[in-house]
Amino acid sequence: MTAKIVYLEQTVPDNTTTQEHNLFMLDYPVYQVEANGQLTPVLSTWGKVLSIMIDKKDRFKIFFTSGRTFVLGSKKIMAYDTDADGLDSVSRIHSHGYQFASEHPTLVAQSSAQLRSVFPNIRVLQEIPREYVVIDCEFGILFRTQRTGDHIAMDRTTIDGEKAGIFQLAALGYRGNQPLDIYFNRYFDQPAFAAEMKLRGLKETGTSLADYEQQARPLTVLKDFIQQVLRRQLPLVFWDQGNDLRLLRHTLAVNLPYLAEEDRAALMAPLCVFDGSLYTNQVINRSNHQKDTHHFLPLNGIAGLLNIFNPKQHNALWDAQTTHFVIDELARIKQADPVVIQEPRPLAPPILQLPTVVSVPIATQPAAQPAATTLQQLRAAGQTYREIADRFGLSTSTVWRAVKRRDGVH
Repeated sequence: MTAKIVYLEQTVPDNTTTQEHNLFMLDYPVYQVEANGQLTPVLSTWGKVLSIMIDKKDRFKIFFTSGRTFVLGSKKIMAYDTDADGLDSVSRIHSHGYQFASEHPTLVAQSSAQLRSVFPNIRVLQEIPREYVVIDCEFGILFRTQRTGDHIAMDRTTIDGEKAGIFQLAALGYRGNQPLDIYFNRYFDQPAFAAEMKLRGLKETGTSLADYEQQARPLTVLKDFIQQVLRRQLPLVFWDQGNDLRLLRHTLAVNLPYLAEEDRAALMAPLCVFDGSLYTNQVINRSNHQKDTHHFLPLNGIAGLLNIFNPKQHNALWDAQTTHFVIDELARIKQADPVVIQEPRPLAPPILQLPTVVSVPIATQPAAQPAATTLQQLRAAGQTYREIADRFGLSTSTVWRAVKRRDGVH
């Protein structure tokens, strides 16, 4: 009976600086071999390995349950085994010095111990400290890249328990409104980032590829961050410490074994943290009956409400400066006396004021005096003095004198 090929290990690709490569085993999916010897399944759409054969040209053909076929030349093979040795799959993996991902509980325990050694004593401040360092991070999704011949596949992955890593780390120091001599703005060149992240870092730094890869080495960035920022032992201010502080601690913990003793000592010192998002809730909730409500408001959204404009949003350096301006403005609002509104009441209908009528006496115009001859004629016609006087509104004596004057009586 001819022995079957049940195990095949691909050589490390020439176009990568890592030691990660692929492993194919009968009845199993494709695995990626990481630098620590851990096997992680990848290329899930390919299915499991159905068979491994050698053709007449000494090429290794790998057939998958999905119907795909992958071909490797003999120079691309690091090692292969047949079933003639009688080993089971787990023993075979161990014989090559590898382990499945689920066989690493000691790594989890080790990572937890390292994490406890980074900022073990954190105190959250309720008021803005007098002097502080604003910290802001930009993140990148972690991918596992598979290079299989001409095929390149990128799958989201989890490394050391995290699905994202720090891409940009910025820190700015302040004493009240005055800046301190703390200015830190660095990028991380993570192998698990997509190529677009490196291109973005090159564009934002304006450096050459060689300089970027040297300056952005995670261990180099973290050592400089500890020296320039953390050793000042000032309170750290975040807009929302949830992701930033967690991934900062995680990144420091992963690199903890490679840090110098004095750097590790700086990470053990007590740390004070101020959270801008939580402070925003204090300001909002002081007039809110639901005191425990957390609104999870975005930094640049609050900045817009406060008439603060950030020209370069989602840039860690600019967002750090925006955080400073926002919390400074929120402090002024919190210190000001609130406007306490009164109970609203309906508007009373207006009382119409009638104009005051002022009576003005009308001056009577004196009636025109009748001619004396007219009076005399009326008297001659037989009317009495009184009748004539009443007719013209005259006194009786006036009529009498006018008549008698004609008769020569004075």
